[in-house]
Amino acid sequence: MVTLSSYGINLLIDKFRWYVWRLDAMSSSEIAYRLREQLKRFSFRVRKPGWSRFDVGEGALEVLPALRQSLMSDWPDNVRAHIEKAVQAVIDGRMELLGQSWPAEAVQRYEPSLWFLDPLSGTSWPGAGTYCFDVDYRHSSDKGDVKFVWELNRLQFLHPLAALAFKNHDRELYARVLKIVLAWMQANPPFQGVNWPSGIELSMRLVTIAFVVSCAPGPQDVDLETRRQLRAYVAAHAFWLSRYPSLHSSANNHRVAEGLGLLISGLLCPDLDGADHYLKEGRSILASAPLTQFHSDGTGSEQSPTYAAFTIEMILLGLQIDSEDWLRPVARDRLVSAGRYLHALLDRSADHPRIGDDDEGRVIAMPPIHEDHYVASVLAGLASALAVPSLSPSSREPHLRDLLFRSLDAGVEHPDGVFNYPHGGYTIIRQHVANRSMILTFDHGPLGFLSIAAHGHSDALALWLHLDEHPILVDAGTYLYHSGGAFREHFRSTAAHNTLELGAQSQSLTAGAFNWRHKAEAHQRSVDLGEHWSITGSHDGYKARLGVEHERTIRKTNDGFDVDDRLIGPPTKVPGNIGFLVHPSIKVTQENGVALLSLRDGESILSVTPPAKAILKIVNSDADDSRNLYSAAFGKVEKTSAILIEVPRFLNGSVKTSFSVLRKANIGSAAKAKDLIRCDQPLQD
Repeated sequence: MVTLSSYGINLLIDKFRWYVWRLDAMSSSEIAYRLREQLKRFSFRVRKPGWSRFDVGEGALEVLPALRQSLMSDWPDNVRAHIEKAVQAVIDGRMELLGQSWPAEAVQRYEPSLWFLDPLSGTSWPGAGTYCFDVDYRHSSDKGDVKFVWELNRLQFLHPLAALAFKNHDRELYARVLKIVLAWMQANPPFQGVNWPSGIELSMRLVTIAFVVSCAPGPQDVDLETRRQLRAYVAAHAFWLSRYPSLHSSANNHRVAEGLGLLISGLLCPDLDGADHYLKEGRSILASAPLTQFHSDGTGSEQSPTYAAFTIEMILLGLQIDSEDWLRPVARDRLVSAGRYLHALLDRSADHPRIGDDDEGRVIAMPPIHEDHYVASVLAGLASALAVPSLSPSSREPHLRDLLFRSLDAGVEHPDGVFNYPHGGYTIIRQHVANRSMILTFDHGPLGFLSIAAHGHSDALALWLHLDEHPILVDAGTYLYHSGGAFREHFRSTAAHNTLELGAQSQSLTAGAFNWRHKAEAHQRSVDLGEHWSITGSHDGYKARLGVEHERTIRKTNDGFDVDDRLIGPPTKVPGNIGFLVHPSIKVTQENGVALLSLRDGESILSVTPPAKAILKIVNSDADDSRNLYSAAFGKVEKTSAILIEVPRFLNGSVKTSFSVLRKANIGSAAKAKDLIRCDQPLQD
C-alpha cells in the first residue's frame, strides 16, 4: 500500500492551487490556447527524435558579419583584461553562476552529468529519456532552483572564449569551444530533459551559437560534420521555439527572447524549411517589443530596471546582427524614453534601486564574473546604437558588450530634477541636500505586467534612497524563484519593502512563485514638480479586507523629506508597521527616539524621526527576524538592519516620518542644485 507523507500531500495541494490560480489569471481565449498547446505537447510526448531528426544536411551556416566585425575593432586594455580573466576562469574549471559554484573537475571534463547538476543540493535534474514537459521544475522538492541548471545550460560562458579565440586567432581555444557545444548536444537530445521546456533558455543558447559560428578563426575550423551538427542544433531550437510561443499572459521578456532566437535561426541557416517565417516572426516580435514591454513614459512594464535592461539588450543585439532596419521611429522614441528613465535611476557609482525581480539575466555574458553595473552597461550600448550620447552613464564596468555595441567611452551624470513617470508609476527626485547627492525613488504604479504580474513585488508606495554613491534604503531583493518557498513569499511581500504593512498582511497576495490571487491597484493622486515638490499616491490593496486605502505623500523639507502615511476610510484599530530596510554597508543606531544611519567609517549620513506616539524599533543584523533579510544577488542572502515603526493606530488617519540628510563634512561649499525639469522635456544631446 502506497502512502503519501504530509509533505507530499502539501506539495500536491500547492500544485492544485497553482493551477487554479493560474487559470483564474487567464482569459477565455487564453484558456482555449493553453488547451491547444497541451494537445500539441501531448502529440510529441512519445517521440524521441534525436538529433538525426534535424539533420538538414551541409547547407548554409552563415557568419553574422556585424558580430564578427565588432570584434575586429581595437580592444581597450580594460575590456581585454576582463575577457581574458573570464576565459581563464572557465579553463581552470571555476564555474560560478548565480552565487553558486560547480565542481571544477566536472566543468573541465564537461561530463554529461554536468548539464543536469544542481550545484546547491548535489542532485540531478532529469535528462535524456524524460520528455521535457514531464519535468516538474515548478514544484520540485529536492533539486533546488531550476534557474541554476538553466543558467549553466545557456552556455553563455562560451561568449568570452569564442571572442578571444577569434581575436587571437587561437584555433586551440576555438576547438575547445566546439567540443563543449558538441558535448552539450550529446547529453541533451531534442526535447528531452530539463533544458528544453522554456523558450527563453533555447533563445539564449541560440545567442551563444551565433557567437560560436561567427567567431571561427577561419573556414577550416568547422569541418563538414561539425557544420551538420551545428545546423541540427539551430533547426531543433528554432522548431521548438516556433511550436510553443509565449503568448497571452506569458508575453513578457520571454516573448522578446523568442523573437531574438527566431531571428538568429533565420540568419544562421537561411535555407532551413521555415527560415523565412523565423525571420519574419523574429523581426516582428523585436520591432514591437519597445511598445509592448515599456510604458509610454519609458518605464519597463515588468516594473524591474534589470528586466527592462535585459529587454533593451535583446532588441539591441537584434538590430546589431540584422542587415534589415525594422525599428520604426515610434519604437525608437520609446527606447529613448526607456533609456532616460533608467539613466535617472543611476547614482554616481552606476548603482540603481533594485525594484521587483532580478535574476541577473544577460544576453551577452562573461561568467563567472559577477556584473554589478549591468543597467549602466546596456545604457552605454543604447546611447551608441541610437546616437543619443546623453543616455550613456558617467561610469560603468568594462564588458564584452562594449565591443559588440560599440559603446561610448564616456557618458554624463543625469541632471538634477524631479522626474515623474505617471504611466509606469514612479517619481524620481534627484537633488543636492546638505552637500550630498540624493536620489529618492517613489513607487505609485502597477504591481507588474499583464494578468500574472510575474516579476512584480507587493511594494506599492515604497521608497528607495541613495545618497552620493551609497544605497541607503533598499529593496530586499529576489534570492530564489521556484525553489524559494517561504523565502520567495517573503521577498515579494509588503513586509520586505519600504512601505506600510497593515494588520501584518501584504497589500497583494501571491499565488505561486509567479502569480497573484489578489493585486493592489496603485495610483498617482497628485504631483507638484515645483521647487517645494510633493507627490501623493494611493493603493486599494487593503480595501476589500480591512476597509481602508493607503495613501502616502512624500514632500520636500529643508534638510530632506517627510513621508505622510494616511488611511482613507472608516476608523480602524488595525495596527500598522512602517518598515525601511537598510543596506548592509550602513550601521543603524537609536538615539533619543531617532534612528541614526552611519557609514562604515562612522560618519552619520541620515536620521529618521518616527511619528508621534509610534514605537521605533531597530532590527539589527544579528536578530532572528525575516524583516532584516537582504539578497544582493540571485542565490545569495544575508542579514542587514531594518527600521521598524509600529503604529498602534492612526491618529486622525495620518502619521508622519521625517528623513533628515546629515551634512557631509569637509568638502567645501555645497553643490548647487540644477533647475527642476519634467521627464518629458528632452535632454540636450
